[in-house]
Amino acid sequence: MSRPIQAYFHTENEAEDVRIKLQTYRVEQVEIGELDEALDRDTPLLFPIAVAGAGTIPAGVGYAGSEAGPIAATGAAAAGAYLGFRTLDEAGHDKDGDGVDDRELRYALSAKVAEEQYDEIVDLIRRHQGHVAALD
Repeated sequence: MSRPIQAYFHTENEAEDVRIKLQTYRVEQVEIGELDEALDRDTPLLFPIAVAGAGTIPAGVGYAGSEAGPIAATGAAAAGAYLGFRTLDEAGHDKDGDGVDDRELRYALSAKVAEEQYDEIVDLIRRHQGHVAALD
């Protein structure tokens, strides 16, 4: 049995990255499209998972977005010398400092996914900057 899923992204590259990662799952009818208008801010969405950690930099936050796994940050380096490109990019998109990316969601990815993989796929999308629509 399959279940529909819809996710929104700021850039086409973010959406394409997730589309490629979805190829390892049982998905069908995967489509990416540019929205005519930015998504309404009142649309109920599951926001991307925040990158956070005390003294450890999570996977995917290394240089050039490497996914080599957690890296312990200690001493002076932990004070902010090591941020990673993704972290710096995210900070640059939060102009008002409220912790929410100020860019508009311009791209949609839709697919039908296997019911038993749904939660795992939602997690994958959220870890890769996707905002999942609350469809039920």
